[in-house]
Amino acid sequence: MSTLLSKLDRISHRLFNRSYGWTGLEIGCHAIHMAQVRKIDDRWIMAAVWSIEHPVPYANEKSRRSAAEPQENSSECKESFGWLAGEAICEHGLGGTLEQLENLEYLFQGSHCAATLSDGMIAYRELDLPLCELSETKSMILSEIAIETECDIEDLLAECWVLPQNRPRANTTSYGAVSLKRSTAMLLASDLLQAGFECQTLDAMPCAMARATSMVDRDSSVATLAIDLGYQQSTITLVQNGQPVLSRGLRNLGLIQLLEQIAVSFEVSIADAQTLLFQSPSSQGLAKEADGFSDLLQQRLNGYLHSLSYEIDKTIHYANRSYRTTSLGQILLMGAGVRIPAVDQAIEHRVGLTTQCWMIDVSDNLFGNQHIATFAIAAGLSALAWESI
Repeated sequence: MSTLLSKLDRISHRLFNRSYGWTGLEIGCHAIHMAQVRKIDDRWIMAAVWSIEHPVPYANEKSRRSAAEPQENSSECKESFGWLAGEAICEHGLGGTLEQLENLEYLFQGSHCAATLSDGMIAYRELDLPLCELSETKSMILSEIAIETECDIEDLLAECWVLPQNRPRANTTSYGAVSLKRSTAMLLASDLLQAGFECQTLDAMPCAMARATSMVDRDSSVATLAIDLGYQQSTITLVQNGQPVLSRGLRNLGLIQLLEQIAVSFEVSIADAQTLLFQSPSSQGLAKEADGFSDLLQQRLNGYLHSLSYEIDKTIHYANRSYRTTSLGQILLMGAGVRIPAVDQAIEHRVGLTTQCWMIDVSDNLFGNQHIATFAIAAGLSALAWESI
């Protein structure tokens, strides 16, 4: 009886208060990050978070079914590190991972969820198309993607939004477009339903990043460079007025590449390399270059940060040249890489632009800050609940 009353209380709270968002799920190659936010007036609060890594035996089995690996020569290092190639997730789903979810109804309110595939699993493109009705635009985008990917147009889902044009032409419009196979979307929705979640929206990374940015950015007229430091890739998205203006996926700058370098250098597993990366005191000095690179871990970190900063500078230069009306205010970090100590200081030191990790208020029942920026994408997905009202 008490369990029934508890469920009725939660249902009543959702129907009449609506202060809780959906459960947001960011599905990546290493883990699923989950978050639920509350909205009280104009204040966002992180109400619940949870992460679940892909189980190792399941990950290894699924990865063997896929031809794609982060690096072909690193399979031995992954024995203690759960990892699913993007192709394996899209082809086989998430059943083995979601089986680990139990009793989360007491952590997350309601069964509705919104999800995204990170680590470059949802394709992003920029297209210039003739002026026409939105329905015709979507048809043209589907046709272009079907030809490019050699996929059946009936098995494609696509969404688009208008982009600012550097040199506007009278008869064309620039669009950002994302696409995914319909069969993949249905498979993921089915897996989530089996785990007790009703998927309302399958969102794209640039859109989720833009929404997460809007949750902390009070001046939406000033552009923010949102950066998701993911495992398979880093994703840079320029956000202005709550919309993604441009997005870049940097596949050579994922955490997995850095972890593999550390694992080889120290002759440890990928899991142990991650512990070194996220917890080593030596990484506290990242904001400054190490004289002579005396510390091997710091050398690997500095190499990664140098490459990342170079790509950030390129993106800023392109944005300044292409969108002269855009005023870039800050860099906002999110994703698993925020767990690298002082990574925000390191990037700010190299790029010369104010850099901070994503953060909103946290509910009293959450212990510490738990690297809240890790859950920024999931929080942005949770906030979709208010767009549906």
